[in-house]
Amino acid sequence: MSLWCMLLLVSLAAGEDNSTTASPCSSCRMRQELRSLSLAAIKEQVLSKLGMKQAPNMTGRQLPKLPPLRHLIDLYGMGVLVPTQGMQGDEPFKPGPLVLDEEDDFHARTEKVIAFAQPHPKLRHSWRGQDILYFRFSDKVVRNRVVRAQLWVYVRGSDSPVESPINVSVLKVLRGSSSAESPVLTPFDNLKVVRPNGSEGTWVSLEVRRLLSDWFKFPRDNLGMVIHAVGPKDSQGRSLVVTDLEEEEGVYAPFLEVHTADNRRHRTKRTIGLNCHENSDETRCCRYPLTVDFEEFGWDWIIAPKKYEANYCAGECPYVFLQKYPHTHIVHLANPAGTAGPCCAPRKMSAISMLYFDQEFNIIYGLLPGMVVDRCGCS
Repeated sequence: MSLWCMLLLVSLAAGEDNSTTASPCSSCRMRQELRSLSLAAIKEQVLSKLGMKQAPNMTGRQLPKLPPLRHLIDLYGMGVLVPTQGMQGDEPFKPGPLVLDEEDDFHARTEKVIAFAQPHPKLRHSWRGQDILYFRFSDKVVRNRVVRAQLWVYVRGSDSPVESPINVSVLKVLRGSSSAESPVLTPFDNLKVVRPNGSEGTWVSLEVRRLLSDWFKFPRDNLGMVIHAVGPKDSQGRSLVVTDLEEEEGVYAPFLEVHTADNRRHRTKRTIGLNCHENSDETRCCRYPLTVDFEEFGWDWIIAPKKYEANYCAGECPYVFLQKYPHTHIVHLANPAGTAGPCCAPRKMSAISMLYFDQEFNIIYGLLPGMVVDRCGCS
């Protein structure tokens, strides 16, 4: 039995318990029960789909001011305060019949992960004066394929009036030949020349897709990296590239921006649905509007969207509505007298994009499947 059918049974039971209470619209009362149950189910689904047992505790944490993060929020119209017209979901909700077509296609489900550098839990934090930077990824993330990966580092501005080039390279940390031997570094074939402008610093990025692909395939080999800069020092004798994780409370610590994908096949399907407004007197199976507001859940770990249109299904599915279909007697055989008949449930659902903190406090951009009801039907 589907989740939506179970919600309907619970709603019916609640309706029977309140049968003595006068109500101008029993179907409206049932829909209100379904709305509340749907919100509770969505709350559980979000955590389950993200592989979390409980919501991350974001007490005392603030949203970092990072270039790709700002770009994401702007690109997808997912500002921290999302206006109603920017909410995700199907096309604008309009009551009446709904006919949709789907086409054969391969859809890449893309995620963007922003991982912050941290000290390695087992290795020394530095090697020969070089800071070892470690990036932790969850099992869910490393199961995907790396499409693109960029390492972002902050370059301090130069006090010198003359611009000087800085060579920034990435060194991969490898295991020693024995457990007692110190780790070794091997040059990675990414190199970028940076010319700081005046006294103001800037963020620069290096392509590290091949390195991240290796880490995702062999997570045990992820021992971190070292960022090496060759060039002039600043007035305090520091390297112009920031690698100290504690400097200025980590505001300028290096971070990774990783794009991943998981290809899935979608088959062609054509179905017809029905949309209804909340005060409709329609008794047949229909799709109704439902707004999910994450701020009402108290979920400050979801950066965007703050709310989205989820919709829900409600209505009756008596056998008389199925008589126009051939082989209806088979339905009766599958649902003999005294058992639950056809249930009004989602027939098509779609994903929402989400920007959130995971349990490692990395920032993830990804797609959550099956979060928006696009069409309802009897099943």
